[in-house]
Amino acid sequence: MEGAKKIYIFNCKDKFYANAENTARKIENKVPGVTVEVYPLEDSQKLYEKIKESDILVNATKSGMKPAEDESLIKDVSVFRTDFVVADAVYNPRETKLIREAKAAGCKIALGGIGMLLWQGEAAFRIFTGESMPTEEVYERFFRG
Repeated sequence: MEGAKKIYIFNCKDKFYANAENTARKIENKVPGVTVEVYPLEDSQKLYEKIKESDILVNATKSGMKPAEDESLIKDVSVFRTDFVVADAVYNPRETKLIREAKAAGCKIALGGIGMLLWQGEAAFRIFTGESMPTEEVYERFFRG
């Protein structure tokens, strides 16, 4: 979060919406100078407005994950720019519709979720075993593809 000034969280307006608001407060308390705003994911006008103000977009929903690989939260790809970074937590398929469209639009960086999956596994491995996971070997055996 180093260097971040504003973070926009879009969450479905459901029973977990308060969790997003709590996360926003935790971030603001732990990271001096950062403002976090929470909006309903259903407000697509606000979503596009905030994307245009942002440098990075991270999809942390299941949108685009198999069997719904033809889905993307972003319907208007004109918001993608050449100086924009797009990351997707979805790892199956390896390249989601969101990532394909970000690449096609010429975004500076467009990353799928396989790296996040690998490093979450490494963190869990360390917690459970007290040792570092052989990430290069795991990547070569299970993720290279």
